[in-house]
Amino acid sequence: MHGRRLSTGLVLGALLLSCGQTPAGSVALGAPGAVGASIALVAGGARVAVVNPDQGSVSFLDPDSLAVVATTSVGGEPHALLESGGTLLVANYRGGEVVAVDETTFAVTQRRTVCAGPYGLAASPDGTWVAVACEWDGTVQRVDPKTLANAPLYTGLTRPRALAVLGSDVYVADYVGGLVHDVHPDGSAEAWSLVPSSAPYRPALTAMSANLAAAVAPAFGSLFVSHVLENHTGNTSLEPVAADYGSVTNTNPKINPALSAIGGASGAPVLYAAYDGGIRVYSGPVALASFGAQYLLVAHVSTANVAVIDTRATTPATHAVATFAVGFGPEGIAVDAAHQVAFVDNALDQSVSRINLAQTFPAATPIAADLTLVRSLPSPYSAEALTGRRLFFDATNPHVTPAGVVACASCHPGGSDDGLVWFEDTANVSLRRRRTPHLGNAKTATAPFHWDGQFSTMSALVESTMTNIMGGDGLLVDTTTVQPFIDEIVQSPVLPVTDAASVARGSTIFHSAEVGCSTCHDGTYFTDDLLHTVLLPMSLDPDDTIEQSNTPGLHGLFLLAPYFHDGRAATLTDVLTQPYAAAMGHAQGLSASDRDDLIAYLQSL
Repeated sequence: MHGRRLSTGLVLGALLLSCGQTPAGSVALGAPGAVGASIALVAGGARVAVVNPDQGSVSFLDPDSLAVVATTSVGGEPHALLESGGTLLVANYRGGEVVAVDETTFAVTQRRTVCAGPYGLAASPDGTWVAVACEWDGTVQRVDPKTLANAPLYTGLTRPRALAVLGSDVYVADYVGGLVHDVHPDGSAEAWSLVPSSAPYRPALTAMSANLAAAVAPAFGSLFVSHVLENHTGNTSLEPVAADYGSVTNTNPKINPALSAIGGASGAPVLYAAYDGGIRVYSGPVALASFGAQYLLVAHVSTANVAVIDTRATTPATHAVATFAVGFGPEGIAVDAAHQVAFVDNALDQSVSRINLAQTFPAATPIAADLTLVRSLPSPYSAEALTGRRLFFDATNPHVTPAGVVACASCHPGGSDDGLVWFEDTANVSLRRRRTPHLGNAKTATAPFHWDGQFSTMSALVESTMTNIMGGDGLLVDTTTVQPFIDEIVQSPVLPVTDAASVARGSTIFHSAEVGCSTCHDGTYFTDDLLHTVLLPMSLDPDDTIEQSNTPGLHGLFLLAPYFHDGRAATLTDVLTQPYAAAMGHAQGLSASDRDDLIAYLQSL
């Protein structure tokens, strides 16, 4: 890596300091409300409810046997559940709805469209209202749990997923970008970054980016946030790094699971993974829950395990005191404190694990879940697509990546993107600056693949990524299954149209011969699948070699800033107005109103 280079887009970050540099430990937090997850205890603990995103349904299980008692179709793509006074609220990510299900009859009682991409749910302490984090339109909505009437609480966030209500304030984490926002009742807000201002045990953390803040948990007087800290900028001035992204040098990986705290807790962010072949190999922190007087459970989607974190520990080596082995792809945790058990939603094999929390910690070997049961649900996807998804998320296969640090899903969560521009510079890859693309635009019909069209098939791209960037050897790995996963399962985000007239005018402009956008961006996926010299200079870095760029597809464009292979354009306005736009049709000559219409159309794709 080239230590002299720092990304100009480096996200500022958090142990946690506010914008005004006020220590996070000084933040006064109100009483917490319940926080939603993909799995929940309902009917007074008599049932366990869990989402089935593939099927658009919710299953209700017996907590003792984990047998399915009932399954309710809710439509969309449910990801979060929240119990509210006998009613189970469901956030339908792709459906844009909040759905109410009766916990006794398992029937849908009402539903309401609330926003684009609802993901996280959190109740006020008194249960009279619910906050909804909406990833695709960047809002937080306030919802009445009885009527589902909604109104916006806050806007302008960057793909928010996780949130909690503490007192009268809503704390919401940007999934991309590493900021946590405290939204006050009057609509004002302040933000904390999740990159540490200091980290005595590992100073390089202060130069990394915080990203993928997937879960929050109010506990022990603090609000804990699970996320990752990533060295994506090529900066090696503070510590040596491995030659690729899947290996480890001096126990310092480039991608680090982390916990940060707002409120009573203080100190550097909690790092707890150790990629040494022992039990502390964790990748993809996506779910968080508390139990007892000091412990947190963190589920890792790419290593099929749950870490037990001692929040009173003071060193990275003592933070993780146990590891529970669960099913594949854990994405949610529900704790039954009265019975000292936790239920884990293993989303990618559609199983639930029950783990016994009445253990003695620390534990030197992994603790197996006392029961794991797969739900027998018909899949809408082919066996090849499901196999490809498992490969895509798996950080435990040493032929894919040697140490468990990284999976394909680390940079493409769920097949989407992490919002980052990565410096890639390994033994077999010369320095290049590359924006992580959303794979919703990588269907079979859009080949060739990658920004420079280097790969004629997705299989070739995956094999190259494994062996040249992730550190694997690729032996016995069937890379042909990744394309079915992308074709069948990965979908681009969609932003509902709010001004149809503006979108229609923008479509006319886009397809006009005078502007010429559709000359290259044509067809189902808005690409001619050809290489063009359209950016001058072709890279922002003299060592970054790209001679021509492959025409990218445009689906989900509204969510995919920054744009181009090197992330040079922060907004769609920049794409259409900066000097490099001159080689891409004639959008530079548009009036401001015509440009606004064209952007409205691009955001609708």
